[in-house]
Amino acid sequence: MPELSQLMQTPNVLAQDYQHAAVGARIMLTGHIHQAIPDVAALAYTQHWDCLNRYGEERFEEEFAVVERVRAGFAGLIEAKAANIALATSVHDLFVRFLSALPLQARPKIVASDAEYPSVARQLARLAEAGIEVVLEPANPASTLVERLARHIDGRTAAICASSVNFETGHQSLELDTLMPLCAAEGVELFVDAYHSINVLSFSVADYNLEQAFVVGGGAKYCQMGSGIAFMHVPPGRDFRPVVTGWFGEYDPVVDSPAQTPLAYADGAVRFGGSSQDMLPVFRAAHVFDFFASRNLTPEFLDEVHHHQLAHLAKCFTDACFAPEQIALSTAVEYMGGFLSFNSPHAQQLSEAMRDRGVHTDFRKQWLRMGPAPYLCDEQLEDAIGALAEAVQEVCG
Repeated sequence: MPELSQLMQTPNVLAQDYQHAAVGARIMLTGHIHQAIPDVAALAYTQHWDCLNRYGEERFEEEFAVVERVRAGFAGLIEAKAANIALATSVHDLFVRFLSALPLQARPKIVASDAEYPSVARQLARLAEAGIEVVLEPANPASTLVERLARHIDGRTAAICASSVNFETGHQSLELDTLMPLCAAEGVELFVDAYHSINVLSFSVADYNLEQAFVVGGGAKYCQMGSGIAFMHVPPGRDFRPVVTGWFGEYDPVVDSPAQTPLAYADGAVRFGGSSQDMLPVFRAAHVFDFFASRNLTPEFLDEVHHHQLAHLAKCFTDACFAPEQIALSTAVEYMGGFLSFNSPHAQQLSEAMRDRGVHTDFRKQWLRMGPAPYLCDEQLEDAIGALAEAVQEVCG
C-alpha cells in the first residue's frame, strides 16, 4: 500500500499507473463523474477479443468465471456476500428490475427525494404519469431528509428510494442507518443509490443497517472501470420474482429452459440477472479490481485519501478569502461525500473559465463541483484553487 504522503507529493506515486489518461499533466476535478481508468485495464480488450472470437460458443465458461470475480469484488467494497450481488450494464437496468418486483397494485406509492440521479428520477416521473403515486421530498437540507422520507411510510408504500450522497451537492444523507428498520416494520422495500459512496467513502451494508435493502453502485465513477458495469445488493433470504427477467435469472442459463412455466428463478441475487450483453465492461472491471488489490488500495485507505484531499481543497479555498456572495462552500467538509460543492450564482461561468485554464470541474444548477481522485497530488489541488481565484476575478470582476 502506498503511503498517503506519497500521494500528496509531486508527482503522485500512483500517477505512473494512469499514463494513458495523463493524470499528471491535467487537473481533473471531475472524479465524481468519471475517474481515470488505470492503464492495466487495457488488457481487458485483448482478453475479451480472444474470449469472444477464439473461444466462440465455448466462451460462456470463461465469461461466467469473470462475472463471479466481479461480483465478489463489488461485494468486498460494501462488506457483503457475493451471492447477494446482481450485475447489469447500468443502475437504470437494475432499478427497473427492482421496480418490477414491487407489489404496485396493492401498494401504489413510491417515495423519494427530488434530487435522485436521473436513472431513478426520470423513471419515477414516468411512473407518476402512468398513475403511480410518487411522493418527492426536498433533498435539502440533507440533515433531515431521512426523517422526512420516513414520514411517508404506510400501508400504501411499496418502496422508499434514497441516495447515500446527494449527486448534485455532494452532501451525505445523515442517519441513513435508521431507515431500514422503519421500512421493514411496514413491509416497505428500501432502494439506496450508493454510487457516490462506493470506493470513496467507507461504506458497509452492515454499518449502515442495510443488509435487507437494495443497494446499487457501479464502475463509472470512483471504481475507475468506465461505463457499462453496475451492481445491486439484493436482500438475502427473500423470494423476489421480478417481472422484468432475462435468461440469466434462471438456475443455469445454458443448460436449463429459461422460459419453461411456471418460471423458475435462481437463488440469491442472480434472480435479478438480465440477458446477453457486451462482456467487455465486466472484463475491464475484473482487471481494475486486480489492480486495486495489487496496490492494496482498500476502501479504508481510499477513504483516508479522499478526506485529506477534500480538506486540503477546502483549506486552500478558505485561505483565498473569496467573497461569500460570489462563491461559498456549501457545507462543512465532514458532511460531504466524494466531492466539494460551492454555491455560486456564477457556477457555469466559473466552471468554463477554469476549464480555459486547464482545470476540469463541472456544475449543477448553482453548485460548482470539484471531485478529486487518488492519483492527484496536493500541488494540483492548490493550482485548482488558484485557477478558481483567477476565474472569479474574470467572471465577477
